Amino acid sequence: MNAPETLRSAAHRAIPIVLLLVGLAAAPAGAQTPDSALNADDGTGAVKVCSPVAMPRWRSMIPVPKTWTFLDCMGFSGEMGASHFQLGCVFANVTPHAQKYAWGPVVPIEKAALAKPQPPIPNCGW
Repeated sequence: MNAPETLRSAAHRAIPIVLLLVGLAAAPAGAQTPDSALNADDGTGAVKVCSPVAMPRWRSMIPVPKTWTFLDCMGFSGEMGASHFQLGCVFANVTPHAQKYAWGPVVPIEKAALAKPQPPIPNCGW
């Protein structure tokens, strides 16, 4: 391999590294990546949401205080006449094109649900 080919090869290898570094430098400080977004911090403007579900007839949704636990949501849902409940999060401040909500699975209101809170990912405090 002659000198111009060696330089050209080295330049082609360096371009992806430079682009990666530029992209990292341009990312806003504290921005969440998909890998680190298992828990949403207060900077996301997250609101906890409790959703009573009476399959297949109806569903409701209510924003709840940060102090609520999954047991509060399950109890509230039962009082509303629901057979299931779902924990959710709604986000105000997210990176462009990011999902602005997250839901955990729909869980039946039963004793077995006490062992598994089923929070959404990312989780806003459930």
